[in-house]
Amino acid sequence: MIALLLTGPRKHTHRVLRHTGRFDLRLIAYQHAFRAKRLPRATYIFTDFDRLNFWELQLAGRLHRHLAAAGLRVLNDPARVRHRYSLLRTLHAQGINHFNVHRVDEDASPHRYPLFLRTESAHQGPLSDLLHTPADVQRAVDDALAQGIPRRELLLVEYAAEPVRDNLFRKLAIYRVGDRLVPAMCAHDARWCPKYGQLGAADQALYDDEHDIIQTNRYADALRPAFDAGEIAYGRADFGLVDGQPQVYEINTNPALRRPTTHPYPIRLEAARLAFDQLADAFAAIDTPAVGRVAIDDDLLAQQRRHDRYMTLSRWTP
Repeated sequence: MIALLLTGPRKHTHRVLRHTGRFDLRLIAYQHAFRAKRLPRATYIFTDFDRLNFWELQLAGRLHRHLAAAGLRVLNDPARVRHRYSLLRTLHAQGINHFNVHRVDEDASPHRYPLFLRTESAHQGPLSDLLHTPADVQRAVDDALAQGIPRRELLLVEYAAEPVRDNLFRKLAIYRVGDRLVPAMCAHDARWCPKYGQLGAADQALYDDEHDIIQTNRYADALRPAFDAGEIAYGRADFGLVDGQPQVYEINTNPALRRPTTHPYPIRLEAARLAFDQLADAFAAIDTPAVGRVAIDDDLLAQQRRHDRYMTLSRWTP
C-alpha cells in the first residue's frame, strides 16, 4: 500500500494512479490522519505543504517521525522540505539556478530586471507581467495588496526563460519518486510562462523531441541535485532551459497527474503512455505490503485528537 497525505480539497490530484492495478494507492486527508489512533502499514508520502498552516506542518512533522520510527518508508519530511522561497534561494546559492528570488519587504532592492510578482504558496502563476523598473514593482505590489493578497506571500522572481523557437516557450518537468527520476510531458505556449500548454502551439518536430526526452530521461542527472537541495523525495520539478542549462521554477509536492487520451499527433500520445508507465513503475517500486497497523501514540497528535473531540462535543460555531 502507498498512502499519500494531502489536504482535503486536493485529493483529486493522483486519482489516475489508482487504476493501474499494480499497487493500492490510498489518498488520505491530513485531518483524518491527525485524528487517527492507528494507521495501516504502508509507504507514506507527505505532500501539499503549501496549503498547511504552521500548526498543521508541526503535526505532520511529528506524524512523519512516528511512522519512520515504526520502520515504515516515509517520503518528504514536513520539517525539512524547502518551500518555494527557501528552495529558489538555495538553488541560486548552489549555482543550480542563475536567477534569484526576493521578498517584497527585503531592504535590498533586486539588482536584476526584469522580474515578476507571484505568491509563495499558491500555484496560480505570475501576478504581474514582466516588471522592468522599481516603479513597475511598486505598482504591482500595490495592486496585489489592494486585492487583499497578504504581503508576506509576495515574492519577486527574476525572469529566467528562453524561447525554444521564435515566440514559443517550453516548460519541461520531471518527477522524483524515492530514488527514481521520471520525465514528464512538456507544455508549449506563446507566453513566457507556460503552465498547461497551448493547443496547436507545437508541431511534429517538437513532439518528436519530447518523446526522446521521455524515452532517454534526458535531464535526470541534471535535476537530481535540485531535489536533493530541496530535501524532496517526492514531487515534480518544473523547469526550463536557458543557454542549455536547466532552470528550476518550482518543485510541487502535490502535482495534478494527467494522462491525455486524445491528441492530433500520435507521437504525443505515445510519449504520454511512456511517461505514465514509467511513473507507475516508480510508484510500484516503493510499495509496501499492507500488513497490520501502527498505533499513533505521539503526545502532540493525542492533544490534537482531544481538541477535535472537545470541539465536536461542544458544537462550537463562530
